[in-house]
Amino acid sequence: MSDTPSSRQVIAIAPDFFCDGPYYLLTSASLGGSGLTPEQMADQIGRSERADIEQLLWDGVCIPLFFNGDCALDSKTLFVLGELTEQEERDWIARLAWKLKIPCGKFVLHCGGGDADELAHAISGRPPDPHYQIFQTIEVPPAEYLVEIFAYFSSMTVQQSLYEYDARWNLKEDEVRRQWYECNRPGCDDVGYIIRLTPLKTEPAFPKLVSEIGWCGEFEFRPVEV
Repeated sequence: MSDTPSSRQVIAIAPDFFCDGPYYLLTSASLGGSGLTPEQMADQIGRSERADIEQLLWDGVCIPLFFNGDCALDSKTLFVLGELTEQEERDWIARLAWKLKIPCGKFVLHCGGGDADELAHAISGRPPDPHYQIFQTIEVPPAEYLVEIFAYFSSMTVQQSLYEYDARWNLKEDEVRRQWYECNRPGCDDVGYIIRLTPLKTEPAFPKLVSEIGWCGEFEFRPVEV
């Protein structure tokens, strides 16, 4: 992508990262400085009680993410520290945003989150299993961050939005929206999601939670001008 701002860092998702499921956890190696143990955190997340999840979110401890399918972030995902390029800003279609405290300077993307042993490994500082890489750690300046997840045309979030079931359960594609996206929000074939971190200045609106499980997963879509 062109017109890259100078004050930014871009890191691609690790090529061997694998999440055989719809759940991801954005957190820090210090669990937001919360004092929670991996066991306590995993238990609180695993219960999927809305009040527990909301408290973790308000405290900036983690952002639990749910997608309607497996492996949503496993490829075509970029981490951006700093500003988007003009094209990245122009082409994103849907967005999910919240805050995250990273006082330790280690941002962690973890598959799942409800297994205490796996979470403990993810925040331990030890490298992932080369044959089972379910987390990735990125060094960032210690701070409280605005975390924005931008979905582009090739993302699972956008592609699923282009399909719907009619009353007879026949799959129908929204051809008008698809053509508009291709012409006006084409993105790049090699980018599905961008996870951007910038120092928090203004707290965003509290994210909409998936009603059944209480995790974040409701992206806000830009208007389609058709």
